[in-house]
Amino acid sequence: AALAVDSGTPLTPLALDATDRTLFTKLARHGRATLPELSKATGRSPSSVQRHLDRLRTEGALHLSVDFDPQLLGYHMSTRLWLNVAPAHLRTVGETLATHPAIAFAAAITGTSNLVASGVFRTPADLYDYIDRQIGPLPGIQSIETAPTLREVKRLAPALP
Repeated sequence: AALAVDSGTPLTPLALDATDRTLFTKLARHGRATLPELSKATGRSPSSVQRHLDRLRTEGALHLSVDFDPQLLGYHMSTRLWLNVAPAHLRTVGETLATHPAIAFAAAITGTSNLVASGVFRTPADLYDYIDRQIGPLPGIQSIETAPTLREVKRLAPALP
């Protein structure tokens, strides 16, 4: 995993048709939908649906990934980490966090913090050790706030308008 860094060049939005929008909606609800199911949902042939999927993947608009419930694997501490990092170290710290197995997401942001990360930990002690031994020693860290998730109420990608 790597921290995606905006090059400053605005991206040209990909033109989506009704079939593309239906595919995104269907896949957001059921990521393992089969080609026949997607074909039925769009009213298109399986080969047409496959061409749409291939184009969306090639253009970088569609990425398939695995999501799991961390608690079922013994990770009971899903936590958001808000970091203030000296600007000269922001890229290095972000890229370092992206290599840590405990971190599922990391991004540079604006506001009261300039780096946010999501991590999963087995126990509060594991979170403490992570902050103390892995984040704390990184150069440029000015402050860290944590926000453990108490109860997750939604974990689904948003539908396209």
